[in-house]
Amino acid sequence: MMKIKPTISLISILAIVLISGFANKNTVDGDHISFKIDTLASNLTVPWQIVFLPDRSMLFTERPGRIRIYRNGKLQQKPILEVNDVKAETKTGLLGMVIHPNFSSNHFIYIAHNYGQNNRLWLRVVRYELKNDTLIKPKVLIEQIPAARNHTGCRLVFGPDQKLYITTGDADQPILAQDLKTYNGKILRINDDGSIPADNPFIKNDTARKEIWSYGHRNPQGMAFEPQTKLFYATEHGPTGGDEINIVKKGANYGWPIIHHQETKTGMLNPLLEYTPSIGPSEAVFYQGNVFPQLRGNLLVACLRGESILRIVMEKDKIIKQEILLKKQYGRIRSLVVGPDGYLYISTSNFDLPESKGERPYDMILRLRPSATKTDQVTQTISSNNKMPNMETGPAAMFKQLCASCHGDKLQGTETVYSLIGGKFKHGADKQSIINNITNGIINKGMPAWNGAISKKEIDNLADYILKVTKSN
Repeated sequence: MMKIKPTISLISILAIVLISGFANKNTVDGDHISFKIDTLASNLTVPWQIVFLPDRSMLFTERPGRIRIYRNGKLQQKPILEVNDVKAETKTGLLGMVIHPNFSSNHFIYIAHNYGQNNRLWLRVVRYELKNDTLIKPKVLIEQIPAARNHTGCRLVFGPDQKLYITTGDADQPILAQDLKTYNGKILRINDDGSIPADNPFIKNDTARKEIWSYGHRNPQGMAFEPQTKLFYATEHGPTGGDEINIVKKGANYGWPIIHHQETKTGMLNPLLEYTPSIGPSEAVFYQGNVFPQLRGNLLVACLRGESILRIVMEKDKIIKQEILLKKQYGRIRSLVVGPDGYLYISTSNFDLPESKGERPYDMILRLRPSATKTDQVTQTISSNNKMPNMETGPAAMFKQLCASCHGDKLQGTETVYSLIGGKFKHGADKQSIINNITNGIINKGMPAWNGAISKKEIDNLADYILKVTKSN
């Protein structure tokens, strides 16, 4: 079995030289790899997941609640399913989808979508049967998974054991990722009919959710099993950097929110790879096709904030190199799959508030196939080493890690959050109100609750820092 090295710190992705060029507007070249880019569908709204049927038809989800089909070179206008109770707000909606490993005989398709109930957001996973291009016989396998406008997961993947794996986000309640009584911040594992496998790690724990496979996750959105070793990899969004690629082990605790970035604690596992600044890792896949022999065995990761494809080259127990492909060519990339023809298929996620502006032409599904045209390389090599940078400490560093991505580094606000400069607080400008907001969050506005995740003293110091910054500005 592969021996995994300790966390590899990627100090700065942006410090490496990027050489770019085009033979024409549809051809992009990577490290000895030339891509011809075909636009298969456009004017879409966040196509979250792409899958292929045995007849080579392509299905994909759109976050507002539609499942569409692309067949024989044409996108069919009528969706094969419109989820009528989907709750689509910022990051929520119709998300993951996967077909059963034995689809040819049972025609099962699984989807995950958010819904509202009792003034709260939830996630459920439903199994359908595909018949005559229509999804019928819905069967809810698991529901009432807590969700929020941020950090709701949710990727679906069948493992080599034919079990269904499901990622969940912490739903803006970070400390619950450590609570085995909740679904928040977990990777779940169930049978294909929704029952619980007898060998799940917490099956004999009277207080734990029996579906849990691993915990201590923040917002994992990619899963992939290495075909030879069967090792289980997952991608995860970190807090203002600290994005992760993990080797997922049965019953393991991945630390969020007690540890993150390169912090360590006994009983909690560190990531295989950590990325600061953020790349926004989404779907992951091991390339096993023959069309791109240079990519065979590589782990490929769709990047949202990084607006690229991350290529990780492995050899036995070593990570040989990493590269960024298609850097800033098509914007945010959400889904990344290998088609039955060996080509790569990606979906963009540019109509993806609040990170993007939501401007036309909205989103696309693209096909990447080999091109004989040679151009300058469009690839970015990432240097990696085992040196651990000094972790910043104190309230300023905590604000940078936990708050700045939404509020701005000086409380000046962002495109989606108003400025707090001059004490413009809508939920109380005194210290105790700020402490209450940090402690309990404002979940319906997308602000996490940090109660238990950081100490009362840290919350108090953070409130002092916020007051100091807003007054000084």
